Amino acid sequence: MLAGEFMTGVLALSSGMAMGVLLARAGGGTLILSIIILHYLLHLRHSILFGTSAAVTTVNAVMLYGVRRRALQGALKPAIWFTLPGLLGMILSRGIPHTVSTPFRLALLGLLMVVNTSISLILPKNVGLPPVVHLKRLALVGCAIGIIVGYFGGAGGFLAFPTMLISGLPQSLAVGSSTLTVAGFSLTAAVRDILRADVNWMVVLPYIAGASVGLFAAVYWVRLRIPAKMWHWTATILILAAGLFLLQQNWGSLYRPSIAIYDGIKGGLLHEFRD
Repeated sequence: MLAGEFMTGVLALSSGMAMGVLLARAGGGTLILSIIILHYLLHLRHSILFGTSAAVTTVNAVMLYGVRRRALQGALKPAIWFTLPGLLGMILSRGIPHTVSTPFRLALLGLLMVVNTSISLILPKNVGLPPVVHLKRLALVGCAIGIIVGYFGGAGGFLAFPTMLISGLPQSLAVGSSTLTVAGFSLTAAVRDILRADVNWMVVLPYIAGASVGLFAAVYWVRLRIPAKMWHWTATILILAAGLFLLQQNWGSLYRPSIAIYDGIKGGLLHEFRD
């Protein structure tokens, strides 16, 4: 028992360090990878997966903004315009049934990751982007993303950055604003799960400790001579691969409900025409 807990702590610490380095070099978009690590490497059971993921994502996002705050000045106002309606969206998401299985939610999350990454690769960055920042559009999009985040917990926050770009926010501001937004979304999701005791602190604490060491080491202590573009492509490939992996592992849970819906519609139509 103790040996198993010790190994889990070591794995959480080491994987957290790797995540910290990746965050420092590739940005907050890689925060989504935490849920893969927690579920498939650290074997967190379904009931505490999303809560634990929200807790570590909150702290990592705050640390990332802390070490990059000078380069991310001006990000607070867009973050507020995006996040506050997003929190309203999270409240509205309570109307969505959350009784579906965790594999089903993971499959949908993987599908979102694949689609989001594919679009960012296919479409040029500046195509169709408005010339100015529209705060009302930012608020509307934030509400929509909040509904998604409310369903997936803090894991859905990775959609904040691309949707901020589509809303006209310059990339230099979107990086910082999305980091703050992810922190706000994840904190809101985590508080609910903390109150229900759905967070594994034996994983959260060493994971955060490792992430802080990796993050600060990559920013202040160790100079990794790898081009920023290489880090960006590495993060993109990792997120795309993680999305495909989630789909492959949980495809059955997404397939069966789809067939059930199809059979229901087909049966209803046949019944209608027979009458």
